[in-house]
Amino acid sequence: MINKPEKLKVESVCEEKLQRLANVALDVVETIVTDMEAPITLRLNAAFRIFELCNKSPQATDDVSQAIVRGIEKNANELAYLESLMKAKEVNSTNKTIDIDQ
Repeated sequence: MINKPEKLKVESVCEEKLQRLANVALDVVETIVTDMEAPITLRLNAAFRIFELCNKSPQATDDVSQAIVRGIEKNANELAYLESLMKAKEVNSTNKTIDIDQ
């Protein structure tokens, strides 16, 4: 049987280890949520899990979901615009090269 001082020491060690593991776990979740290369479903699931752990209301989660969707749509529109600019620049570059050679 463990006497009280040893039991307190074991509990203290366990608490310290749990705190370190919790910090590592939070770092992992942060990495996933902020990694733009990670699949969006993985990032959203991690984000929603954070809200669940923080006991946020479903309304708050819905608001965050909508903000995320709006951000994704904005990014998609910006990327489409940039892609069209790059294609236009490529076409112009190709046309200039052809005009010079002719």
